[in-house]
Amino acid sequence: MKVIVFGAAGRAGRAIVTEALAAGHDVTAAVRDPAKLSAADRLTVARADVRDPDSVRAVVAGRDAVISAIGPAGRHAHGLYSDAARAIVPAMQSTGVSRLIVITSSGVRRDDPNHALWYRCLARTLMNELYGDMRLMESIISESAVDWTFVRPTRLTDDPPTAAYRVQNGETPSGGWKVPVLDVARFIVEELDGHRWSRSAPTLAQ
Repeated sequence: MKVIVFGAAGRAGRAIVTEALAAGHDVTAAVRDPAKLSAADRLTVARADVRDPDSVRAVVAGRDAVISAIGPAGRHAHGLYSDAARAIVPAMQSTGVSRLIVITSSGVRRDDPNHALWYRCLARTLMNELYGDMRLMESIISESAVDWTFVRPTRLTDDPPTAAYRVQNGETPSGGWKVPVLDVARFIVEELDGHRWSRSAPTLAQ
């Protein structure tokens, strides 16, 4: 596949790029500053800003699938997720690209029955604005005609991948609160070919 990854310079984005290349895909890493990444065999680095629809449309054209691993530097989104949705969806529709996989968070679902009490408090206070913008992103995308999957990991860690994580649609696996970022990256790359979670929200936790 010809895959484009937005947010490719971030922790999750870099892991996705690595796993996608290992799986044999041709990858375009879309970043605001191309100097942060180096091109390699089957890896193209392209300049794009998800707040700039024209730059998004230019790099999406000719791809088979889009992956979004964007994220702000801090706890506040400042509209980053919803702005990205408003740029990516029209770009895909105008260029004929249908498959979209987006990383959001298990915190998106306010009434998740398996959230720990401390996490509910965190989600409704310090992370409220961030998760609210993620919810808006999901709403914009889900109301479109694109073939979307919302990957909702619990807290990402740099632990070695185990492949022992659990997945539930739209709900955090009971007792789960973290997952290695490499496991999430591998899940996303497998979904490119497996296509098991179309228009679903798989939630990942150990």
